[in-house]
Amino acid sequence: MTVHRLRKLLTGIGAILAMVSLLAMIISASPALLAQSVRLDQVATDLLKLAVLLLVGLAGMFGSALIARKQGLSMSHWRLGLDGLLRSRRIASSAFTMPTELLQANSDHDSGPTPESSPASENLSNQTPGMDEGEESLGRRESYRPQFPPLWNNFITYTGFFISLMGVMLMLTFGLFSMISSHTNPYVDIIGYLVLPGVLFVGVTLVPAGIFIKSWRIKRKDPTQKLVMRFPRIDFNDPIQRRAAKVVLVSIFVLLPVVGVSSYHGYHYADSADFCAKACHVPMEPQATTYEHSAHARVSCAECHIGSGASWFVKSKLSGTRQVLAMWRNSFSRPIPPAIHELRPARETCEKCHWPKKFFGQQLRRIVHFRSDEKNTRLEFDMLLKTGGGDESMGRAEGIHLHMALEGQIEYIASDALLQDIPWVRFVDKTGVESIYRNDGMPSSGPQPSGAIRKLDCMDCHNRPAHKFQSPSNAIDIFLEVGRIDTTLPFIKREALAALVVPYPDRETAEREIGSRLIDFYESQYPKIWEARKASVKQAIDITRLAYSKNFFPDMRVDWRTYPDNIGHKISAGCFRCHDGQHVDQRGERLSHACNSCHTFLNPIEKNGHNLTQEGEFIHPYELQGSHASLRCDQCHTGGQSPPTSCDGCHDSVTEFRGGLLLGFEQIKYEPDPMRDLDCEACHNLSEPTTIETIDAMCMDCHDDEAFEGMLASWSKEAEQLLSQAQNKFGNDTEKFDVLQALRKSGPMHNIQATRAILQGLLSSEKISTGATDNQPSEHDEP
Repeated sequence: MTVHRLRKLLTGIGAILAMVSLLAMIISASPALLAQSVRLDQVATDLLKLAVLLLVGLAGMFGSALIARKQGLSMSHWRLGLDGLLRSRRIASSAFTMPTELLQANSDHDSGPTPESSPASENLSNQTPGMDEGEESLGRRESYRPQFPPLWNNFITYTGFFISLMGVMLMLTFGLFSMISSHTNPYVDIIGYLVLPGVLFVGVTLVPAGIFIKSWRIKRKDPTQKLVMRFPRIDFNDPIQRRAAKVVLVSIFVLLPVVGVSSYHGYHYADSADFCAKACHVPMEPQATTYEHSAHARVSCAECHIGSGASWFVKSKLSGTRQVLAMWRNSFSRPIPPAIHELRPARETCEKCHWPKKFFGQQLRRIVHFRSDEKNTRLEFDMLLKTGGGDESMGRAEGIHLHMALEGQIEYIASDALLQDIPWVRFVDKTGVESIYRNDGMPSSGPQPSGAIRKLDCMDCHNRPAHKFQSPSNAIDIFLEVGRIDTTLPFIKREALAALVVPYPDRETAEREIGSRLIDFYESQYPKIWEARKASVKQAIDITRLAYSKNFFPDMRVDWRTYPDNIGHKISAGCFRCHDGQHVDQRGERLSHACNSCHTFLNPIEKNGHNLTQEGEFIHPYELQGSHASLRCDQCHTGGQSPPTSCDGCHDSVTEFRGGLLLGFEQIKYEPDPMRDLDCEACHNLSEPTTIETIDAMCMDCHDDEAFEGMLASWSKEAEQLLSQAQNKFGNDTEKFDVLQALRKSGPMHNIQATRAILQGLLSSEKISTGATDNQPSEHDEP
């Protein structure tokens, strides 16, 4: 076997090994690419196998060439090997564009030419020092030099080629991760379908841009220069091109793992809540904080806020463009408006995991509350929550979730952006019978109130599933129950609430003031406890600060009152938006607001020396009588400090009016009411209806003189006449209207002499105005 045939055989074997290994890579990768549930560790194992196969093929190719070199052959002619193996004695000059003299030298070498007749013998006599035997036999090969400098040979075009290559590699890796991922995320699609194609587009654009700029520069220097667009000529016999090829190959093998790792982490970061809440949405700090502590902390943001499908993806991206602009201009709203109007129907998102129809039965719920007294008295309430459902095969079709599982449809109109004021509700049952409930005084057949009609959705009640802000009262109750705040510290519930509800300008001020307020209280009121239990007080301070950091965000003007939570009916109206007992349909039927519609309370009883529970009505810690029994829960349970359990705890404006201290009427001097020192119970019997007749009857218990009989009715008539005259005279005058409203809220008959003086002065001078709204009277202040 001649040396040339050995060279062709060895290099051909190496090339075949490389091709076989590449084919094996494709066959091995196909199942991984087609599978949708492949684990990442399996993918990593497959990639490692593919890398080994590739290295084996490359080792075979370069190893055979290395052996040939040790046999005295030139590595620069490895490209002849595969063709020589396939064609045996012929060289495809057209395929490799070899010089004529090189082909002649190779042919002469095979036939054993004599030095006299072989052109190669002339080359051997003129060989260059350092030239190997293969180069001696084939003659010296001059490096390729183009006649004109190529236009593509410039920095900008090279940069474009590099960016294009990186864009293609990133798109391939992101595509691989998308195919093997168990779920999709539109935010990841932004990178895969927008960002990476954008990178590729930039790279492809830079390539002709560099060519154009170079041609423009050449023309500017020499307008007579003839420009010829020549494609690069690849010839690995050229040592410059060989070195460049080595650099490219090494760079690719170095960049491949770097790109793969970065793509993997980039894919999963774009799929994370940190990307949504922190990377792009800095104003979403309140939502991000509450999300981390919610039951949906492992559900990605996009699954609820966008979901699957192209239409909602496009809609969210258009909205996102506007939000990015607002971020850049720092013109976003503070606080961020709730997303209830922008979310897609819950049947397309929430019900992928939750199916209300399959809910059934009742759930035991225990509510623990601590009073704001010195002992932080613990109260415990047990109840069965009638969750219910609509599938009779699972249980009785009843309960709260009948709202969503009914074979009918519920719609409503809200008059405010937060969907808290609902004057109109329509229910159409499965037979098509329509019932319209209204609380605005209009008949069911009357014109609809202004506002869009919304179909009742899970989110209309569960409107804060992942972004629930705890009220200060609930937050402190939880920390007291789990023992992170010492319940034996006197008044710790009251003082922690008082420190939390103060409006602070920023978080640093809040943390400082919370600490100083609690320390000052115990140092001044309980010095012995402060000296003996500093650690407990300081721990209470730390926990109170923690409660503030989770639920108060002064930079975004957010606290527990910003976004009403519609689950339940404390702190916000919630269920009572519709079930307030005031919504009446065309047949006179009301939407129920009875507690036992949704709850079954388990009240503790003692029988025969045993502690038992008995189903019954809710027993309020304080007996609610009269008009107080019809108040909504959120009117007292605000989530902050509880009002004092006395009349003036809520009716402070009445107390001030009786004492001649009501702010806003300083221009008229009026005396306190003669009966200001009497307790409210002396005139108001809450077990009886609050009417003029019942109060007048109680007056006669003390004033038995017949001259006093009917006096209260006379005062009421006089006050109403004066109020009507003033209202008719001033009409829509906002300033005077505020005066009249303040007087009505304070109860004109609580100080009839002051009422006469104020209204007569108002009608005569028209100069009286109220400037005080600090102590806003309650809607139930009028007697």
